[in-house]
Amino acid sequence: MNEPTGREEAGDRPPPSINDIRTPGPAARVRMLSGDVGYVVTRAAEAQHVLCDPAFSSAATFLPRAPAQPREPVGSSRVLFEMDPPEHTRLRRAVAQAFNRRRVEAMRAGIAQVVDGLLDEMAAGGPPADLVHALCAPLPLTDICELLGVRREDRDSFRGWAETIMALRGHSPEEIDRARAAIQRYFVDLVAARRAEPAGDLVSELLTMSDRGERISEAELVRLAITLLIAGHGPTMNQLARCVYALLARPELYAALHRDPDLVAPAVEELLRTVPSVPVGTPRLALRDVEIGGVPIPAGSTVAVSALAANHDPALFPDPEMTDLGRTDNKHLTFGHGPHFCIGAQLARTEMRTALAALVRRFADLRLAVPPEAVQWRADSLFHGPLELPVTW
Repeated sequence: MNEPTGREEAGDRPPPSINDIRTPGPAARVRMLSGDVGYVVTRAAEAQHVLCDPAFSSAATFLPRAPAQPREPVGSSRVLFEMDPPEHTRLRRAVAQAFNRRRVEAMRAGIAQVVDGLLDEMAAGGPPADLVHALCAPLPLTDICELLGVRREDRDSFRGWAETIMALRGHSPEEIDRARAAIQRYFVDLVAARRAEPAGDLVSELLTMSDRGERISEAELVRLAITLLIAGHGPTMNQLARCVYALLARPELYAALHRDPDLVAPAVEELLRTVPSVPVGTPRLALRDVEIGGVPIPAGSTVAVSALAANHDPALFPDPEMTDLGRTDNKHLTFGHGPHFCIGAQLARTEMRTALAALVRRFADLRLAVPPEAVQWRADSLFHGPLELPVTW
């Protein structure tokens, strides 16, 4: 593999930022979030190819001489989205067996109970309210902590650690190191406690699978728990807030869901397509010279997929700029594709469908308490969403 440099050639025109690319196309040369130069894939067919092709490595992006990432690996070692097969395959298979559709279905009633309780509190407090604080943040945090067996009194600490770790800026290296150490230490202690006294949570089940010969070390189990916490909280919090904002910024869309609650499920998929909370996925490194849609990509180049652009590819989505809450053939890439397809997609979908169904049922006249352009957006995180979502009713 050629040694990656991530540098521009002398005399090159400075490439645009990765966040400025919106038009679907095969691959565009851009400046990555890390500041290095790489490529972003913005057309659906090529995006699916990159996400499945082993020539594009997740693990290699963390090699010592690879272009810098906007953050370091979480915890003491790499997590699932920073691995390649066969290591990734082995650990993902173990989690998939434990974190399956049956488990998520079993959580459905509990999720509905959490949503109703949070909306009860919001209603009792009266308008206006911040929907991020009232619903979007506590719902996925409660669910993923419940799944992992994290104590209720520790959940606020977990939210702070997770947001510090995933921030792109705003925290010193020392603060990030302390958050990593804290979350690592917590899960080391939790795994030890479940080893001594199993409970009905996911950590206990993974320990049982390890004892049955699944070859999951306790260090790997800690990393898996960290992966699930980060991926189960930040993206869903921001995605739910983005979905509600999109509906309230165009009140006719929210009214349509209130009139026809059967639209909630396809509406969630359409909002996932149009306003993904992770517009650009985790970068990969080209292990050899390749072509993407006729664009030559040198070995050692950083390559990322823009779900936002690919989700608006007219070759896959008729009238891609239209928000069609009833769209049924919706093969969006917001949860990824291929080996790294989001393992928590089913849980995230269940949370968003449950939350939106309850909102439109209980708050028929929910609306933004400020003009849409006054909502402030999170700009310092890998996950994009409103910092606050002021609503009234």
